[in-house]
Amino acid sequence: MDGQHKNIKTMKHLFYISLIGLFLITSCKKDDIITNGATLPFENNNIKIELVTPAAPSSIRDIFFFNASTGFAVSYDGKIYKTTNNGVAWDLKYTNPTTNQPFFQILFTDANVGYIVGGSNSCGGTGCVPPGGLILKTTDGGDNWTKIFQSSSLEEFVSISSNSSGDLFAISNGTKGKIYKSTNAGLNWTTIDSLNFNLQKIFFADNFGYCSGMKGNIIRSSDNGTTWTLNTTFTANYATDIKFINGNGFCIADNQIVYKTTDNGNNWTQSLNQQSSSFVLNPLTTNSCLVFGAGTYSGGDFGTWSGKIIQTKNAGNNWTETELKEIEPIRYTSFYSTTEGYAVAGSKLLKVTIK
Repeated sequence: MDGQHKNIKTMKHLFYISLIGLFLITSCKKDDIITNGATLPFENNNIKIELVTPAAPSSIRDIFFFNASTGFAVSYDGKIYKTTNNGVAWDLKYTNPTTNQPFFQILFTDANVGYIVGGSNSCGGTGCVPPGGLILKTTDGGDNWTKIFQSSSLEEFVSISSNSSGDLFAISNGTKGKIYKSTNAGLNWTTIDSLNFNLQKIFFADNFGYCSGMKGNIIRSSDNGTTWTLNTTFTANYATDIKFINGNGFCIADNQIVYKTTDNGNNWTQSLNQQSSSFVLNPLTTNSCLVFGAGTYSGGDFGTWSGKIIQTKNAGNNWTETELKEIEPIRYTSFYSTTEGYAVAGSKLLKVTIK
């Protein structure tokens, strides 16, 4: 009996030690929580959140805003939308004639030229042939779109970026992860690297390029995308969103852990670890970064997740969370300045202002 009491006491000690460890690792406090029934806009000393519309285009997979008034949204069902009135109303500009070929990311390199990547490397039914990957382009500010590249049926394009020289890079997933490059504004594409794991995001800052992928891998280019090498491997199943500004970068792993670097990815340290999911991040300045995702779950078997915004003002040393209980998780964002941008939470479009 004494041995049993000792085991119980030991387990209690381990439990409390684990709680203390989790608190120290997380370094995040919930300063502000919007309760059920509260209405937007919400505002505190750090952030202001306003509801733009409760009926944004359905199945959004990415957004891109030039400024407060003009922006674009791409959807999982292969549609492109444009707004010119601050996201209140959206015009359908393009519908993919090929079914089951989603769009995943949109990139504009200037006010007129933009690109969209998408596709599918799988399909249902006996004998079906996947539609494959595709890249679209506009040269008139998004009013008209043309397919400029169609890849193998065994891959899909999931992310696109451009380097400081204007070269384009797109990554695809399929039997392998691949990096494609175009040096003539998307007219021609060549495979410059093939990997034994699938990729998630590609991002360029200065002369450095970064790709996140499965197995927690980050690959990096230090010569503007000419060559790529394995940069680091996080203790994670996958690394997702990755972004940099002035040599400072953040990366999300397993939708819970945020890693940071202050030297262009030479060294990475864990900055934030949360039980709820994080989906997208936005470094705004050297010190300021936002992480968007899911807050808490409520409602039992058929419940819902709330939304959350986590903010740092000191380069990831400390974080403050704002939970938004009346909205769904935030998965897609676009910031057109260091203080203003938009976020998508389910069917809602939000305006986010940083103070």
